[in-house]
Amino acid sequence: MPVISPDPAMTVTRGAARGDAAWWSVLSGLCLLLLAPLTLADLPPLLDYPNHLARLFVLAFVDADPVLARFYQPHWAIIPNLALDLTVPPLLRALPVHVAGRIVIGVILLLPVLGAVAWHRALTGRMSYWPLASVLFVYNAALLRGFLNFIASVGLALLFAAVWVAWRDRRPGLTILAVSLGAVALFLCHLTGLLFFAILIGAHEMAWVRGRPVRAGKILWRVAVGAVVFAVPAILYAVSDLGQMPGAPKFRDAADKAQAALFPVINYFMPLDLMTAALCVAVAVLCLARRWCVVPLQGVLALCVLIVLFLALPHGFKATSDLDTRFIVMAAALAPATVIPTALPRRAGLTLGLGFLLLFGVRMGVVMTVWEAWAPELAAFRAVIAPVQPGDVVLTVRLPRGNEPSIWTSVASVRRLSDGTVVDGHLPALLLIEHRAWWPFLFDIPSQQPIETNEPYRTMTERIDSSPDPIALLARGAPEMALVTHVLVMGPAPGPGLIGTEGLKPMTAAGTASLFEVVRRPR
Repeated sequence: MPVISPDPAMTVTRGAARGDAAWWSVLSGLCLLLLAPLTLADLPPLLDYPNHLARLFVLAFVDADPVLARFYQPHWAIIPNLALDLTVPPLLRALPVHVAGRIVIGVILLLPVLGAVAWHRALTGRMSYWPLASVLFVYNAALLRGFLNFIASVGLALLFAAVWVAWRDRRPGLTILAVSLGAVALFLCHLTGLLFFAILIGAHEMAWVRGRPVRAGKILWRVAVGAVVFAVPAILYAVSDLGQMPGAPKFRDAADKAQAALFPVINYFMPLDLMTAALCVAVAVLCLARRWCVVPLQGVLALCVLIVLFLALPHGFKATSDLDTRFIVMAAALAPATVIPTALPRRAGLTLGLGFLLLFGVRMGVVMTVWEAWAPELAAFRAVIAPVQPGDVVLTVRLPRGNEPSIWTSVASVRRLSDGTVVDGHLPALLLIEHRAWWPFLFDIPSQQPIETNEPYRTMTERIDSSPDPIALLARGAPEMALVTHVLVMGPAPGPGLIGTEGLKPMTAAGTASLFEVVRRPR
């Protein structure tokens, strides 16, 4: 039997069309374990998440809150990252902010897994345990950096592509309408997710043509239908701010690209992350070499395109960071869903299944152990910022940290990932969420977020961003800094010579943050 199968449905020998009690029990158990870390702290330690939540909080309440309206105003436009901004603010008005936030994160966590199951089901007509292996890659560097719109778009792309594969030939009109709406939803979610969707259905169409004799007119008709699906997103991109935004690409060197390839498995312990990557590759090679499974042609095509894009694309472009890594994360989500078991011996299947559960359990144990330490650190930080009142203006600065433990011998702290990425950089967003105070670093890029900072706070943000020493700027009495009421220092407690503390009155401090009140001399 060939390793690449032109007709995946003909290669499946086991598995029920709708799954059985054992399959559903395993899926439910895995999903519950994925959600378990969200119970350990009300603000999960995802790098960009507090900043996103702060923006969503403003959008939910700015119309009724004069304090928030002093700082910000909505700036609605055609933007490819509006999914959270459109869906979450109504939820925040109905539920406590941190409850609503974790519900949204939980849904986003599960979308790639459910998408992998749906894609596999559409290809084969059967349920299988193989796509459940996608849970290994859920707590990856992209999620832990807080790229929530992107993670959601990966799952949605798989779901919409599954609709195309399953229903394109049986109910073409309804399918075209559904996936056209899905393409618009993906545009609003994340552009790379839209591209992922295009790759999936494009690969399926190429495999469909390859597998049967078709007239040229039929091929042109299917191409035209595909163009219709993406017509509205193409128009939206052309008229969006992002479509007109300049931006020079920034590329990685070879060593950095090799490290970026680990994005799907990076969390908190580098040896375990490397072992996970090695085991996944080894199992795939073993199963393919022994002819225990096959990969359908559309899966091969899609994976090849994703890997080429990862290798060729820059890591930064048009204010988007880690652009290339998005495609290796997509490949990791797709790979388990596109591998189809054919003649897997029972003993080998049992061994692989138990090994997978052990590896997944260990990885989730590491995540939960690290996240458990986050709750007391959050409590300590909240105690530091407790004196801040609504309407205060807080300048936040970060001091250099001490030497971090070796990534090869120690589990990383909750404040950094195993690749060294610091993930508590946006924690001061709690000043806005819980105290309705202003701080300079809310995400408000016009081409990416539907919010605008009012003057004079926008000018103050620009001066802070461009200054190598905002404390010195404050000390010199720069007019733009006249509204600052407090300084929040992130990092070790500053000594007399570490920052210019003249005019700063110490208020509260903990191991990782210190709050100062700005004391101005009467003129």
